[in-house]
Amino acid sequence: MFELTESRIAEILFAMENQNDEFALVADADKFSIVSFSQIDFSDSDSSGSKINPENVYSLPKWFSSDGFNLLEEFAEGLSEGPAKSELKAVLANGRGVFKNFKNVVRHHSGLENRFRLFKERKMKARILEWYASLREGWGLEKLESGFLESDLILEDFSFREYDFSTDGNCVLEESGKISDELKEENPGDLGLLFADLWSEKQNQGFEASRGFVCRTLSEEFAGCVLYRVDSRCPTVARESVTLTTCFVNKNYRGLGIARKLVSACVSDLRKSGFSTFFMADALISESFERILTDLGFEKIRSAYVARF
Repeated sequence: MFELTESRIAEILFAMENQNDEFALVADADKFSIVSFSQIDFSDSDSSGSKINPENVYSLPKWFSSDGFNLLEEFAEGLSEGPAKSELKAVLANGRGVFKNFKNVVRHHSGLENRFRLFKERKMKARILEWYASLREGWGLEKLESGFLESDLILEDFSFREYDFSTDGNCVLEESGKISDELKEENPGDLGLLFADLWSEKQNQGFEASRGFVCRTLSEEFAGCVLYRVDSRCPTVARESVTLTTCFVNKNYRGLGIARKLVSACVSDLRKSGFSTFFMADALISESFERILTDLGFEKIRSAYVARF
């Protein structure tokens, strides 16, 4: 039995990526080490002079080259249409030198290498957590909390804090304009213009009076935000209901669970503040964001999503 810490996760990740050997984790009391299976002899003693108990030896989670290739495909597929996505898909279709050529492409595009690193790390850590959860079940321990992955693995690379118009307003406005440009690029012609207009109209409700949360990298680069306004149209519910006005993530950091963390933080804060209803109606909502809302307890009513606390 052992505790899974960030430093131990890093050791396991390093061993998982080694395709030339198979490793095991040896955990006994306060000792923790990762060694090749070929170096383990249960008839001998370990370096401290104690016998190695087979019950303290754990096979590490598997990570085959096929898993690596599937990860590359998933990453490429999640990118917005553009040169980077086209180049990566061409590398994947070629079938020769895929991993090396894939890395060369992501290095060539600004911000993409860091995004891929975080994406890969999160996927591999998820595999480790599945493995660890299975071990805990065998030990008769409680299941891991559903937020363990996000709180321990995302927060180490990003900071989440309350939205402040004086420091975040201009940045949110600028980044919101990039979303409008993306909609035009992804949907050529009149449809893209219509989507961009719908997005811009929604953002024109104003960021100054909004509340919410923003996400930034540890170097203070903007990564995403979720904003809402207090519903003041009906005095009786002004202090009870809020409407989500915007939620988006910079394209360099999508697929890392940031949107889920932002909305989750918002829901938690609103519940603690005594609000009773969180409402969202958006014609441009994506399927992935729909899943986030559903997972966080939102109910779909017609084309709107409502969370009641």
